[in-house]
Amino acid sequence: MDSFASFLLVFSLLFSLLANGNYDVPFQQNYNPLWGYDHTKVLDESREIQLTLDQYSGSGFQSWQKYGSGWFNMRIKTPQKDSTAVITTFYLQSDAQGHRDEIDFEFLGGNGSKDHPYLLQTNIYTNGRGGREQGIFLWFDPTADFHDYTILWNHYQTVFFVDRIPIRVFKNATKYGGAYPTKAMNIFATIWTGTWASHGMPVNWTDAPFEAHYRGFDITACNTHDNNEQDCLSNSKFWWNQKQYWSLNSDQQEAYENVRSKYLYYDYCTKPNYPECKYNQ
Repeated sequence: MDSFASFLLVFSLLFSLLANGNYDVPFQQNYNPLWGYDHTKVLDESREIQLTLDQYSGSGFQSWQKYGSGWFNMRIKTPQKDSTAVITTFYLQSDAQGHRDEIDFEFLGGNGSKDHPYLLQTNIYTNGRGGREQGIFLWFDPTADFHDYTILWNHYQTVFFVDRIPIRVFKNATKYGGAYPTKAMNIFATIWTGTWASHGMPVNWTDAPFEAHYRGFDITACNTHDNNEQDCLSNSKFWWNQKQYWSLNSDQQEAYENVRSKYLYYDYCTKPNYPECKYNQ
């Protein structure tokens, strides 16, 4: 482990108590299988879910409720072996199919080599328009153990965290002509295939089945069953809407800039026609 990776480890430990969920909440309390029922396995007294992908099917699950803001955390261990073209996800998505909002973690499989590393891509859709991908190299092996992947989503910013380290910030720049996700969304997790994630390389089915593991089924968010969407913006009812969460603090900003300088490999903001990019540097 190099010195910078050691710094990130220490940073994540310092912030490990921030908004930790209750990891004993059973899966069935907040989630249900989405598809691939026979490829979904409940483990550890419902505290862990295994999603499996083989030549016949992938699998996934989703939350019972929709949410209008929150701190969305999942502990994930991605598939081992040669998982080229295997995509493991954790994301939020509205149900407006043609005009959906979406906030994505997408883990792009590989074999752990220098030429085919495991990659983490994030993406944001607003009103049906995506194309806002950013990608980073991870500073650890995501197949070896569980790590925390978190989305902070409020009216002011959307922040992606890995082990409490911010890796991406997407500001609400709608007043400047940008776009921002505002629709209530369900939480999803899936495993599937896509050769777009491997530059056209096919899945190595000889290493199947591929298994992704998820833990941490507590949800710290405003559900729109008990609250209307306007209430989900309240900073008096929900801590993640308070002013200290409208931007990164100084320590988070330093860690964020360091991650971006060392591990970022792709940023959609190199393309034109995305006005929000000016406000997300």
